[in-house]
Amino acid sequence: MANAQTIADIQALTARYAQAADRRDVAMLLSTLTADAEVIMPGSSIKGHEALGGIPAILDSMFEQTQHKIFNQTLSINGDRAEGETYCTASHLRLKEDGSREVEDWNIRYQDRFVCIDSIWLFEQRELVVDWVEIRPAMLFGEQF
Repeated sequence: MANAQTIADIQALTARYAQAADRRDVAMLLSTLTADAEVIMPGSSIKGHEALGGIPAILDSMFEQTQHKIFNQTLSINGDRAEGETYCTASHLRLKEDGSREVEDWNIRYQDRFVCIDSIWLFEQRELVVDWVEIRPAMLFGEQF
């Protein structure tokens, strides 16, 4: 059975990944991934630090802002390796051509593989399973007044 520190370390890793994506912080994002990590999305995958470092720019080109909210996480830990499922709602704010905004929520179950290298837990693989998408009107705070 995993100890509480291992579980806390993996949960912190998951939070840092989400924060890095939302802040478009390439260095932070890469610090959560092994050099040969792979992120698998519906219809595509990105592998290795050089390619994965482009994720923030991809997000920036598609969305005005994002916010990844992490919910429950199940883990199976075996020594320096672990697998898990992480529930997340990723909110994507988009500025439309007419100047209005919409938010596109992806309800995701990440299928994660982790490895501990030199006492640091990292993602080895993340696969996004998108269960459903919700799109609705949105506005920046202050625009409603």
